[in-house]
Amino acid sequence: MQSARWLRFGSAPTGPPSLESCTRDVYAPGASFDIATVTRIAYDVASAACHLHQQGILHGDLYAHNILHDERGHALLGDFGAASFYPPTWEQRATGIQQIEVRAFDCLLEELIERCDESTGPQGGLTTLTQLKAHCLSDGPESRPLFEAMVPVLGELAASCATQGHPSIETAPAELAQRD
Repeated sequence: MQSARWLRFGSAPTGPPSLESCTRDVYAPGASFDIATVTRIAYDVASAACHLHQQGILHGDLYAHNILHDERGHALLGDFGAASFYPPTWEQRATGIQQIEVRAFDCLLEELIERCDESTGPQGGLTTLTQLKAHCLSDGPESRPLFEAMVPVLGELAASCATQGHPSIETAPAELAQRD
């Protein structure tokens, strides 16, 4: 039995720190992903963030360097060192807190989209991701969608990719770890 190999996004900068390497993730030169992989990663991260928010937990560091992924796009969110609790009963404040984290998700989407080969997925797939990214980027946090609204959109896009032979969102990472 083999275990799935999980990869960490990004790579260590090769020189001294710069504004870019300290504020954005650094990817290997030539790194690219197909639409199905980008969608699956986005879906898994959005689902994890949605679950955390439903429990009153803010991840606080939702960037690529805290995500493990496998070759099929399954992703795991890690590094909870910046996480914090907030009372979900603070309805208005809780929503605002969640929408701040959505802005960080926008950065992740932007980095993935920049490295996405648009010819590899369903027609309009990259457009859907780009439109979602634009909503996450809204200047006013109150205009940003919550993860609970994004998960179904990303799930539909992932299902569309699955009809073209890519892994579906139902293929759980545990199943991958138990491959022969």
